Formats: sequence, C-alpha cells, structure tokens
Amino acid sequence: MGKRIVNLSLWFTASLWLAAAAAADNNLYFSGALVNEPCVLAPEDEMVELDFKSIIDKELYLNGRTRGRPITLRLQNCQLGIGKSKVNITFSGPESIDPPGLLVLQSADLQGVLVGLETTGGKHLSLNKAHDMGVFVEGSHSINFNAYLQVEPRALADRSIGLGAFNAALNFTLSYE
Repeated sequence: MGKRIVNLSLWFTASLWLAAAAAADNNLYFSGALVNEPCVLAPEDEMVELDFKSIIDKELYLNGRTRGRPITLRLQNCQLGIGKSKVNITFSGPESIDPPGLLVLQSADLQGVLVGLETTGGKHLSLNKAHDMGVFVEGSHSINFNAYLQVEPRALADRSIGLGAFNAALNFTLSYE
C-alpha cells in the first residue's frame, strides 16, 4: 500500500509541474488605452443624419457638385489639460478612387455620385486623414463642416449619373493635442 501512495504522489507532483510549465508560456494578453478625453461629444451628435432631400441631376451636371450642407458637432465640458487645446477629426469610410478622399455611396441605383466633406471655408476634408479643426476653449466648442454631393469625373463626362435613393455612412474620430 505504501508503494501505491508513492507512485500516486509522484504522478500528482509531475502533473502539477507539467501544468505549471505549460502555464509559464505567455498565453494571456491584455491591451487597451488609458486616455484623458478633454471634451465630451453632445449625446445628440453621436449619430448625425443629413438628408440631402431631392437633388436635380441637371444641377449636378451643370456644377459637378451640390452646395455644402452644414453639419455641427458639439463638444461639451471641455477641460483643458497640459497641451490639450487642439482637436483633430478623422473621417473613415469606404473611400473613392477617382477622385480620392470622397465617400462612396451605398446604393445600387445611384451611380457616379460621391459624398464630399469640406470646412466651412471650402477646404476639402479627405477621408482617412486627420484634420486640424482648431483650438478649443474651456466649456463648449463646436466643430463645423459641410457635406456635399459630387459627380465622379467619368459619370460627368459620360452623363451617366444614375437616379434614385441613396445613403452612405462614415465614422469620425476625435483626437486632441
């Protein structure tokens, strides 16, 4: 009976050692980011919808694009930290090839039209790039920009804009410096 206890003890000790050896490998990873967000996005601006209403194709053929429609993102409770007074915005979504930097529509009917973004002064805001939206102050701050529809060069030359309903979606990320 003493021999069985020794064998069982050796097997149990060996199994603990093997489990400890297996656990010594790096098999659990943690990641994340600890951030200090100087501002909070107003809840009503977390999901922005812009309705272009009805656009007449003749206007697009004549001008190549529509006038910009304003969008405002409101930042609240801004508390300036050391060196944290400038806000950047990055828009991300399916990007056009020609011309680059515009948003591709999600529509089977409407072809040859893209969504563009610009500052209120008319400077183009390309997708997937950070854009300086200025210095903000304690309290509240607004980020103002415009969205517009633009015809792809080929559709403009061929006069091949499709007609119908359309939609598009993109994300934005705010970063602070």
